[in-house]
Formats: sequence, C-alpha cells, structure tokens
Amino acid sequence: MSFSFGYSPILLLTCILAAGALTVWSYRRTVPPLSGWRRIVPAALRFTALTTILFLLAEPVVQRISNTERAPILAVLVDDTQSLRVTAGTADTTGAGNGSTETVRSILSSAGTVDGDVRIFAFDESLRDIGPLSSAPDSLRADGARTSLSAVLDAVRSEFQGENLGGIALLSDGRYNAGRNPLYVAERSSVPIHTVTLGDTTGARDVQIRRVTTNDLAYVGTELPVRVALRAAQANGDQVTVRLLQDGTVLDDETVRLPTGTSERVVSLSMTPETAGLQSLTVAVTPLPGEATERNNTATQTVRVLESKRRVLLLAGAPSPDVGAFRRVLARDKNTDLTARVARQDGQYYEGSLPDDLTDLDVIVLVGYPSPTVSDGDLQRVAEAVSGGVPVVFAMQPNTDLGRLSSLADALPVAPEQIRTSTIEALIEPTDRGLRHPILDVENAGTAPWEQLPPLRYNETRWRASPDSRVLATLQVRGMQIDNPAVVIRSRAGRRSAAILASGTWRWTNLPDDLAAARTVWPGVVSNLVRWVAAREDTRPVRVSPVQDMFSGGERVEFTGQVYNESQEPVSDASVDVTITAEDGNEFPHSMEPAGNGQYTLDVGALPEGTYTYEASAERNDATLGTDRGTFSVGTLTIEYRETRADASLMRQIAERSGGVALTAADADRLPEVVRQSAGFSSRTVTEEQETELWRTLLFLGLILTCLAGEWTLRKRFGLV
Repeated sequence: MSFSFGYSPILLLTCILAAGALTVWSYRRTVPPLSGWRRIVPAALRFTALTTILFLLAEPVVQRISNTERAPILAVLVDDTQSLRVTAGTADTTGAGNGSTETVRSILSSAGTVDGDVRIFAFDESLRDIGPLSSAPDSLRADGARTSLSAVLDAVRSEFQGENLGGIALLSDGRYNAGRNPLYVAERSSVPIHTVTLGDTTGARDVQIRRVTTNDLAYVGTELPVRVALRAAQANGDQVTVRLLQDGTVLDDETVRLPTGTSERVVSLSMTPETAGLQSLTVAVTPLPGEATERNNTATQTVRVLESKRRVLLLAGAPSPDVGAFRRVLARDKNTDLTARVARQDGQYYEGSLPDDLTDLDVIVLVGYPSPTVSDGDLQRVAEAVSGGVPVVFAMQPNTDLGRLSSLADALPVAPEQIRTSTIEALIEPTDRGLRHPILDVENAGTAPWEQLPPLRYNETRWRASPDSRVLATLQVRGMQIDNPAVVIRSRAGRRSAAILASGTWRWTNLPDDLAAARTVWPGVVSNLVRWVAAREDTRPVRVSPVQDMFSGGERVEFTGQVYNESQEPVSDASVDVTITAEDGNEFPHSMEPAGNGQYTLDVGALPEGTYTYEASAERNDATLGTDRGTFSVGTLTIEYRETRADASLMRQIAERSGGVALTAADADRLPEVVRQSAGFSSRTVTEEQETELWRTLLFLGLILTCLAGEWTLRKRFGLV
C-alpha cells in the first residue's frame, strides 16, 4: 500500500506548519483569558480541521496492489434445440433424440476431468446456465425453436469478460437458422473453440415442405395460385399427396411421384376465397414410410382476402385511341373491376347510362371528360362523387371542355389558368422526385425508357398546380427543359388525385421491336396511378399493428403503434392497452411501451399456433383518443426440422478458424486431452491495482465539520470574542 499526492509533500508540510503557527498565534491571547485545557482543546480542534483540509487539498490517493491466481475456465455449450430430435436419428419428436442425452452426458462427464473451472451452458437463440455438472444433462429439453451459434459465441465472450476463459467446447449438430454466420465470430475468438458434432452426418429419409409461395393479397371470387416447393431425401420413387387445407377442409390436392435419391419438386395448387378477412392456409404432404420426422410436412401461409376487386369507372368524353389504350391496360389488371362509359354526340353513352351509385367506386378515371357533349346532370353527379372523396385520375384530351373542368377543380391537383387551343409536341421528362416515386417506378422497364418513348401532344393551356401537389414529370421541347407540369399528383386530407396533361399516349402502346424495353412503361404507369390514388391515406388517431401478418412458430410477436390527437400531432404520453384474443376466446392483455414522438412498441413473446384478433385503445387524462383492431396469425414451427443431418463441415471450420480441434461424438472422449494441450488453457496470475481517492471520502468531511463545530461550541461556552 502506498500514498501519493497531487503536489509536493514538502509544500503540504509547509502549509501544515503555517496552519499550526496560525493556530498558536490565534490562541496565545484570548478575551477573556483562558488557560489549561480551555485554551488547548479549541486550538487543537482548529488545528485538526485546518490540517485535514490541507491534507485533502493535496489530493491524497491510497494505492493497493494484490495478486490473485485464477484457474482456467472451460465453457461447455450444449445445443438444446429441436433440430437434435431429427439429426440425432429419431422420428420421435417428444424426446431429446435417439441417445443424444446419453451422448451429451458422457461428454460432460469426461469434460469434468479437465483441471480447471468447467461451466455448462445450454443454448438455442440465447445462452442459459444449466447449473452444476452432475445435474446439467437432466436440464436439457431439446425444445429450442431457433438456433443462433453466432449469438451464443458472442454471449460467452461477454459472460467471461475479464475472467480467465481458456477455451470453449461447442456441442452441436452445426445447424443454425438465426443470426449471422458463426465463422465470422470464430475468426475473432480470443480462445480456441473445440467442436463436437452431434447427430448423423449422412442424413435420413425425409420429405418436407421447403417453401410456400402465394400472394399476400387476394380477392373474393378470384382464384389464388399457391406454389409448394418440396424437398425429398432418400426417396425411392414414392408417391406423396400435397394438399391445400383451410380449417381442416381440403381445397386442392395433387399426387406426385418423387424421384430416387435427393430432389426438389414444385407443386402448383390453387383456391378461390369465398369470404373476406385474414385467412390461414395449411399445406401438408403425406409422410414417407420411415422418414426422420413429420414435423416438416406442413406449412402455414396467411393471406389477406379483400371484399372485391378495385371498382374503377372509366369515363371518356369521346372515342379516341387513348381511350382504347386506357381501357386495355385497366381490363388486363386481374385486381380491377372495370366499368367503361364513352360519351356519344347525343349526350348518352355507348355502354349505357352512368352507374346508379358513383360514391361506391374506388377510382374514377376521366379521359377527356368532360367533353362538350356531356350533359350538365351527369357532370354534376361526377363532381359530387369526387368532391365526396372518390379518388380521380384525369387525362387531358383534345376534346376536353376545359371551361367546364372548373366543376372538378377542388378535386384535381391542377386547374386551367389560361385556356388555349393550340398544342405542341413534347417529350415527357420525369423530375428527380418523380423518378423516385412509385408511380413512375415501372417494373421490368429499361434503364432509360422515358428517353425512348415517342413525343405526345401537349395543350398549351397554362396550368396552375395546387400548393400541396407534386409534379412528377415536366416537358422537353426540342431539347429544352420546360417547367410546365405533365404528370401531377396530390394527397389532401386522406384523398388522392392525379392528372396527366398530355394526349397521344396510345403511341406508347405501339412501340417497334427496337424499343421493346420501353413497352412496359405506359401500362405500368397507368396501373401504378390507379393503385396509388385508390390507396387511402391513414388518418386514424390510433394505429396499432403487428410487424407482420404472419409469424412463424416460436417467433416473437411484436407490435408497433402510433397515437395522434385531433390535429394529427403525435401524442407521446398516452396509455395504450392491447388485448389479444385467441381462437378459443382466451384474452391476453398487454400495455405498449412509449418510444417517443407518438410511437409505441410491444413485445408479446412467442404465441401458440393459431389466428388471433387484437383490439387496442389509447387514453390520455381519462379521455379515450381512439381505438384500433386487426388480426394476425402464428404458424407451425418447422424451421428446426428442415435439415435431417448434422453439418460436420461447419463445425470443423469453426474449430479451425478459432484454433480449436474438431471432434465427433465417437471420439469426444479426447476432449479433456485436447483442452489440456491448448496453449492458452492454464492458470493466470492477475494483478489488481485499486486506488482510493481520500478527498472523496465522507469520513474526512465529517471530521472537519465535527472539529469546526466543536471549536465554535467551546468558544461560545467560554464567551470568547
């Protein structure tokens, strides 16, 4: 133990002597005069207080150094996931595998002979201590839903930070399905990782569903295709039947013959939804005789079924090639229910009168509408519908009566300011903002498709865009950029509208072969426009939803939420309660945690398989701000049963990259010898240095206050002045 000071001890001693001299001078003569202890005691108290203050001002530090010998630690990590039930070579999914428990027990028993501190952990996605060596095997359940080798190796490093970790023994089948590649962690490991591969490395007879592919959205009465990818191992020409089921009812099935050996096969099924809502579909394949497990023979997929297709009304002021182009594009969209009305010269329509209820539509597309032949009554009905919130897409045509367009002005993103009849030819030039917008982001288009498109006819009317509109495209005339709007959109109070201010778009549907890459542009833009305006903005005050509609078995169910007041400002101090209801009626109440700026989060944890409903309610100051509700589903867990053989190659690479040794279950009795021969597995003397800053110690502050208070008390008692 040693002392050190912030400045020279000689200076400290000089100051103490000065404090003593000052004390003696102060008490050499007193009024009234004092003698004996009456003068000595107050002087001693003052000198003690001054000396202590000076001592602490010197910033004294006490240093203590100790040496401790620490035994090396061997961290044994035992795989406790469901995959061992398959890779260990048993079809029984209720136990820990065929002999895997006894194998682990034997390995742990031999590891106990290592001269050091042996710590036993079980792992799946995380690490857990399973107690002393004698009872550790009995704590294994082989029920982990996911395996993350990288996460547990990182957790070991954190667990023993600052301790004498000499090595890691990893007992696993090498199959991971969560987290990053464990080889990256192994390369950075400061200690060798010795691996013991558990389970069969040759694989087993098995057929499984690898993947189910279908649309996330479907419509009532519209056929929904479902593609099923099968994988078979050690099949011998067996026949299996793949079924598509809903609530136990078979919707479709197909019998296929599996090739000999290992192969993959895609089976196409389909179903036609009859009701709307979130629906859970199950795909099942009949098992092979003697296969490793049947847990991977089923898979669940969730589909959100909408009530019907988008109801789109195409209103044209007169027949034209552009009308035909619009009509063909919309008619080809399987999710669109198209109704077309083209005005005649007598004010009627070729396909019949207007629908009785225009407010029930999802989108109204106006191509050259209104024209001079359209009756005032029909125009008034259309104006009332779009003013009432029906989304609208307006396409300019030569026959458009711009003077009558004022009746629709409040619903459109642009309005004519100076009407002209002359036209020019111009190329459409997307703005930088437009190229990033999903409307002009056309799938399968060429790298520069807009430059390849022929010019359109642009009416030279001066247009005024509303302040809250966005211009997605302007014009290019004879190589010069002109800021006149060509494609404009607007979203206001949850209602959307769009306008195309150029005609002749039919040219974009009749491109030669050398411009084949640009043929998708116009159909894609029309489809994107209709989809965008039909998507209503969410203005609800409370918006709570799961992070996804379908969760895998064993996956944590998480929610996000947002709360707003009547002015659509975020509310960060609300109380948001979520009640989850299972199919059997059981309710699970939860409260969301605030995340700032009106956002909230909730982690429910893993839930059993099934379809759930939830209802959320937000309150603030005993006032209800709003509610929200919805559905989600949890599927069956098959991810741990997808592989039927151990990955010995990965286990070997983990050992090699970390400087360890790879073993199999057959030669696992060599583990103690391998650990002892590791260069870093030895006792280590740890030198610990501890410093105590005395000026931060409250004991000295108490001493100073006591001395000063004592001196003051005695001076008052003796009547000193």
